[in-house]
Amino acid sequence: MPSLRETLKGHVAGEHEIELVLPRFDPFSDEVNELILPEEQPFTVHLAPCSWLLLLKKLRNKARCLSNKDSVPYVFRWLLNVFMLLALTVSLSFAAHRVRKKGFKPDMLYAHNQYAALSGYILSRVWRIPNVTRLYGTFLADLMKKPLVSLRYPTAAAGYLVPSDLLICADDGTRGDEVAQKFGIAEGRFRFWQNGVEPPSTPPKMSRDDLAARFPDLKQDSRWALSCSRLSYWKRIDRMLRALTVCQHEKVACQLIVAGDGPERAKLMSLAKDLGIADFVVWLGGVAHDDIWALMNTADIFLLTNDVTNRCNPLYEAAWAGLPIVSVVDSSTADLLENRRNALLSAPDDVQALGDHLVELCRDDKLRKQLSVAQKELSKTFWSWDERMRVEVRELERLMAESFDERQRG
Repeated sequence: MPSLRETLKGHVAGEHEIELVLPRFDPFSDEVNELILPEEQPFTVHLAPCSWLLLLKKLRNKARCLSNKDSVPYVFRWLLNVFMLLALTVSLSFAAHRVRKKGFKPDMLYAHNQYAALSGYILSRVWRIPNVTRLYGTFLADLMKKPLVSLRYPTAAAGYLVPSDLLICADDGTRGDEVAQKFGIAEGRFRFWQNGVEPPSTPPKMSRDDLAARFPDLKQDSRWALSCSRLSYWKRIDRMLRALTVCQHEKVACQLIVAGDGPERAKLMSLAKDLGIADFVVWLGGVAHDDIWALMNTADIFLLTNDVTNRCNPLYEAAWAGLPIVSVVDSSTADLLENRRNALLSAPDDVQALGDHLVELCRDDKLRKQLSVAQKELSKTFWSWDERMRVEVRELERLMAESFDERQRG
């Protein structure tokens, strides 16, 4: 997760000593494999066993079979999510307690997402230190006018309602600031910050030849349209696949390069085969961050067709790389993407228009250059991750200093 990676890097750069507690298994994936952790991190990672997650994953899969829509029915999803919140609270709290017993005395607890918020709050009050909750977006904004939102979606609401000394919410287009306001979160403890961008320290040296040699399915004589995202339903990669059929109909040589993996991969590959475009889609799976920059430096077009929000790290990175964008009209990106200035935009479900825009950009070198220049200009308005994290580190150090002073007086 890029945001978590860059946050931890920023804390290390701020000379903070970090002990990171994670569940042994990914709570949000149906796979039962243990988390794979990069080696030689500048902090220590402790894994909470969370063996109960294996049973939860089985129950979630069985519940999904009860639905014709291949999704977990609401009642089962509510029960499973609440159970996961409470069980993670217990597991993470015990794991953190074991870390403290070994001699690590934290000055702050930092909970990454709503499922860790309750554990962070409980431990912070027991240990008399401040706690921070970090939210990476929300789906609650459009639901806040409906009754009993916090009861109907308790885990999503927990990130806001569990007390914290500081609540940091990503300005990612999901309107977390509106949710915080409606939940009555005091402005003094709420921060609404856009993510930063972390370009490579030196321009990527990989050429199209290098990438084609590394990924043999890439064709040098085609335009490359790049997508970088987890393959989840709401990312709507299916729109890109249907748009690609327009290129084939117009006899435009274009390949869709999909960098990312996720639960929808098999279904999307099947859809590409059914649409007759399987030979024009390159599934790269998970790709290292440096390789993402190399792809952005050599691709011709960037595609972004999410449902919930398109204000995301890949958009910032595409702008930084000067990559023209084909996307959908979305209020979350209204201040970033302007039709025919730095992007070509269509209605969300108008895949014919999306495909026409893809064809137009493939054929029009001058338009691609025009959009690329505008993208570079847009990128000058973004924080780098270093800038973003320096602001956060100052906030955390202020909180820790105030807490220390209170303990001294007490």
